[in-house]
Amino acid sequence: MENEYDGIIIGAGHNAMICCGYLAKAGLKMLMVERHLEIGGGLDSHEGARSGFWHNVHSNMHRGVSDLMWYRDLGLGEMGQEYIRLPISVAMLTREHKAILWYASEPEKTAASIGRFSAKDGRTFLELHKKYNKMSREIFFQEQYAPPVPFEKKKAILEKSTLGRQYLEWQPYSIDETFSRMFEHDAVRGMFGFLSVIRGYETDSKGLGMIAAAAIGSGVTPQMSKGSTHKLAHSLHKMVVKAGADLIESARVAGIMMENGRAVGVRTVDGREFRARKFVISSLNPNQTFLDLVGRGNLPQEFAQKVDNFKYSNTTPLFTLHLALNERLYWKAADYDPDVNESFYVIAGLEGLKDIEELYQDANSGHLPRSLQLLGAQPAQHDPSQAPPGKCTAFFWQVAPGALCEEEGGRARWDKIRHEFTDRCSKHLAHYATNLTPANIVNQFGVTPADIERHLPNMHGGDIVVGQMSEDQLMDKRPFPGWSQYRTPVQGLYMCGSSTHPGGNITGAPGYNAAGVICRDLGIDPWWKPRDAVEHWESLAAEESGGA
Repeated sequence: MENEYDGIIIGAGHNAMICCGYLAKAGLKMLMVERHLEIGGGLDSHEGARSGFWHNVHSNMHRGVSDLMWYRDLGLGEMGQEYIRLPISVAMLTREHKAILWYASEPEKTAASIGRFSAKDGRTFLELHKKYNKMSREIFFQEQYAPPVPFEKKKAILEKSTLGRQYLEWQPYSIDETFSRMFEHDAVRGMFGFLSVIRGYETDSKGLGMIAAAAIGSGVTPQMSKGSTHKLAHSLHKMVVKAGADLIESARVAGIMMENGRAVGVRTVDGREFRARKFVISSLNPNQTFLDLVGRGNLPQEFAQKVDNFKYSNTTPLFTLHLALNERLYWKAADYDPDVNESFYVIAGLEGLKDIEELYQDANSGHLPRSLQLLGAQPAQHDPSQAPPGKCTAFFWQVAPGALCEEEGGRARWDKIRHEFTDRCSKHLAHYATNLTPANIVNQFGVTPADIERHLPNMHGGDIVVGQMSEDQLMDKRPFPGWSQYRTPVQGLYMCGSSTHPGGNITGAPGYNAAGVICRDLGIDPWWKPRDAVEHWESLAAEESGGA
């Protein structure tokens, strides 16, 4: 193993590997240093206590990944990566065993399903989907896969085009307010709102309403990685090795080496040092990156204060019920709509926005949820390779605070109530299933928010999006106002993880965007074709103006 590289990346999650792949293919000699023997971060799959049952213990649905530019640019299909397209994204089951379904590519079917609850909302959904489809693609998607634009500059450009004005129309509102203004039936509002909760957005935060409009406009492109979630990590690993990068596993970084205010390499806990001729990139959270690895003494005092004030979410930590089953689960609501049994995600326990409000109250006060709103799926139903023949696996998430309040027993209580809370979730789910019986359960286990942080310390408190996704920590304010371009106050140090724009989830966008910034800073013309959001939005306005 060499000890000097052009660039070194700390961590080997999916964003880090995407960033590494682009830079290595640009001709840079790259090294990745990962604390675990297992690479991939949230692309995490384990064989359970029963042989042959594979549980995706973190990410599951990968929305539209095989259609993304980095997937094509980096040749992941050539690495053996396969994706399964799912026809139905989610079915929300009511306690009375009715259901609302969101279809992947059939908006008319989604509208008809909503229409059984509210004819007006069914028509509205279809109208909004058609109205905002192009906006979601040309405005919202473009800003996810480009460095963020300062809001006032963005606003001035977007005001010049119809699509831009559609984006700005909803921006001042919260996601909850937007769905409340769009739809009349609380179950419809609740379903759309809850899916935004699960994606990590603070749905009661002002300034995020355009996310709701874009979600309705774009629809859903549900996919799952064939052979388990971790298969994508393997494919990314093969890609970076083929591109010429080196990877060291089981090597926790103890510090970022500094010389004259510049990041010049990393030192591992076992004393090895690796030097970086041009840059170091961290895919870790701001506290780990700047306070633990750079050191407060090497930071401007004002910036160190920003790091101290970085907020992690109380509403993204998850408790997960994992099930190994003799046969797949069937749902009582299938009598109402047979397609329920073909849905990937299932929501069980949500009746409307009031449940989300109560859930947020409980999570933000550190209390266990007073009621359950499970969201989960049965991966082996759609990919039989993840379970023994004829058997099935399932997981169900419940939002729950990572740090329970003292009244609840504090964070340490999770280890004491793991089995009790697992049983609570399983019994709750049994109300909605026809066959969740002791005879059908081969094995069940729970993963707590505390377990998430233990395995992935990057996810402080179990925060799966690595930093609250609210108005003051998104877009040009992520991770901090003035430092949203993947650069840092430390010369030669960049960031590329979920704490940067556009945030968490398996999107690859932080890694993709950071690679483009670094190439341009080095005077390297990117071999791929990153789109400039400002140029694209201005071209839309010019095209519209010219057409008029």
